[in-house]
Amino acid sequence: MNDLIALIDSLQTQPASHGKSPLKHLGLISCANTVHISHVPFYEHCIVVVLSGRKVIFDTPGKVTCEAGAALAIPAPGSFNLCNERDVDGRQYRALIIPFTHLQLERLRKIHDFAQIGQHTDVGVLKFTCDEVLLASLKHYLASPAEPRIQAHRLIEVLLVLAEQDARLLSYSLNQESWSQKVQAVLAADLGREWQLAEVCHRLATSESSLRRRLHAEGVGFRDLLYELRLSSALAQLLQTSVPVYQIAYDCGYQSVSRFTSNFRKRFGLPPSEFRASVSESEQILAVTEQVAMS
Repeated sequence: MNDLIALIDSLQTQPASHGKSPLKHLGLISCANTVHISHVPFYEHCIVVVLSGRKVIFDTPGKVTCEAGAALAIPAPGSFNLCNERDVDGRQYRALIIPFTHLQLERLRKIHDFAQIGQHTDVGVLKFTCDEVLLASLKHYLASPAEPRIQAHRLIEVLLVLAEQDARLLSYSLNQESWSQKVQAVLAADLGREWQLAEVCHRLATSESSLRRRLHAEGVGFRDLLYELRLSSALAQLLQTSVPVYQIAYDCGYQSVSRFTSNFRKRFGLPPSEFRASVSESEQILAVTEQVAMS
């Protein structure tokens, strides 16, 4: 695990306060204090490798606890209550986040000879041991060059190792992509853009009436998706980076920092600057109790 942490530290693209800086196309969560967040949205399946501290996810019907040196797989779409805790020695919580898709799992099933999985879509959060094989595959993946095809190939290797530990991971592939997720994928490419429904429909090769009908059947609207996606992206950036609040607001499509601050506070219960300070500097435990609407 120490070798993995050293590799991650070497890959951070810029030094920053509070141990927060970008890590290629991945996520690196760092919390100096224990943080509780309710209804955190997951738009993509992801692997969470806990590097220090402990993550607790309150899955149905119970909870899953992941100590440093272990990993989780979290299904999408979904929304979970979670807690990121410092360890007993007071060291900050740190975790590596690696997203993956059901299509990558389908590719894994086609390449390798796995037994047929049951037709169950209710497999929740899964826990894995970071043994030598998994650690080696993670390091191999993180050391990938920028070439997307090589990165994708090495991610399949990581998923293979996880599936060898628990084949239920393959059941995530049964969660077929919804229209909400298709729209989110288009919007996420540039959250700062002034998106119009017609442009999204053109990219998805569908009509406006059809897309509205499909989103309505899933219980969401186009503007609601954009609103929630921008706020959840802002939340992730506040947790993962030290990018100034005004820049986060701009990157997430807000022309006014005050409007961003107002919306963030309405959703999460406190302004973004206070959220970041609570996670990074203060000694209090942060409790964010407002719900993030899920598609």
